[in-house]
Amino acid sequence: MEGNDTLLEAALRNGVSLNYGCSNGNCGDCKARVLSGEVTKVHAHDYVLKEAEKEAGTILLCAYAPVNDVVIEANVAGARDIPVQQLTAKVKSIEVFNPHMAALHILAPRSQRLRYLGGQSVDVSIDGVKGRYAIASCPCEDRHIELQIPRRADDAFVERVFGSLKPNDVVQVEGPFGEFVLDEDSPRPVIFLAFGAGFAPIKSLIQHAMSLELAESMDLHWVADEAGHYQDNLCRAWTDALDNFNYLPHAPTDDLEAVLQGIVTDYPDLHRFDVYAAGTATQLEQARRHFVAEGLHEARWFFGVLDT
Repeated sequence: MEGNDTLLEAALRNGVSLNYGCSNGNCGDCKARVLSGEVTKVHAHDYVLKEAEKEAGTILLCAYAPVNDVVIEANVAGARDIPVQQLTAKVKSIEVFNPHMAALHILAPRSQRLRYLGGQSVDVSIDGVKGRYAIASCPCEDRHIELQIPRRADDAFVERVFGSLKPNDVVQVEGPFGEFVLDEDSPRPVIFLAFGAGFAPIKSLIQHAMSLELAESMDLHWVADEAGHYQDNLCRAWTDALDNFNYLPHAPTDDLEAVLQGIVTDYPDLHRFDVYAAGTATQLEQARRHFVAEGLHEARWFFGVLDT
């Protein structure tokens, strides 16, 4: 908890995807039951609750803050529980990593933060030109949305990002889309596998897992393309900061089969792991074959296909 955060605000900031709707007391979607501890009302907008519900310990998470340590019973949203939203946002900054890759940083309005889970995607449009990109930021980052934009020829949206787009320009955001999200019930060690720009959704998943302190251990394998390991310093910082995180960069290659075989050979106990992979459909199918052949359970293979 920080300052006067409501239970809802604190949970979202820590990556816990509690179910909610309006966040201002009108819908009642953030109902929860206090099992122990003491809470105090900080917003007088829980009028959607019946008196009998209040007497049974039911609160709106957007209206109450804890007085001491509390245990609550609440609904956690999955990918299919979060509705598609439309919002008007502003460009915060454009971060050009190199001629092949840039990050578009967007700031959602105070009154309408985007609900999403790590690994999901959004459509973003500027003056009628549109693209769909995986979100690279963590759901715990409040109003900040990061998209990583690979440079592609003959793409009007990409040219705006690398060319004339500037801070405070208005963008339209719609989403989230996709079900490439964490299995939050799994205690297994995790291998993250990113191919090129597939690092974007993998970055979001890693940061979400970190905020929830989910995995026993996390290994990141990043197979670069022409954009290189454009956030190499960030990955190395994760390794320095966390005892259970390992970063293993792989150079661009014309022999992906050999690289994949080298990766799986390092894990003689793949049956213990979850694997999250993002790349093109061809890259993912190659990788899936190698991991399953070496013992990964098919059900523990999670993948996100890049929109190319």
